[in-house]
Amino acid sequence: MTTTFENRKMYYLFLGSLSRIEELLNTLLCMLVETKENLNQKTRLQDFKEKCLDKQEVLQLLKISGRTLYNLRKSNKLSEKVIGGKMYFNLSDVEKLMK
Repeated sequence: MTTTFENRKMYYLFLGSLSRIEELLNTLLCMLVETKENLNQKTRLQDFKEKCLDKQEVLQLLKISGRTLYNLRKSNKLSEKVIGGKMYFNLSDVEKLMK
């Protein structure tokens, strides 16, 4: 009978260990998913910064005044995006104006 009791005890200890391992694996998986999401967000932000210029960058790059930029926008030669009250322009559109 002691063998059966010992076997049960070992079985429950084993189940407890498996349960802790499962918890650790779930924690690691959650951390991995969060890290991957953060990397994707950084990549999207870097991609946006590479493709868009703010108003000051456009003024400096084209060597024009704020009024000239306003006229380009109103004549639909240069389209803008307003994000958080700040104006951004596509780099490709600006490059077309430079040619």
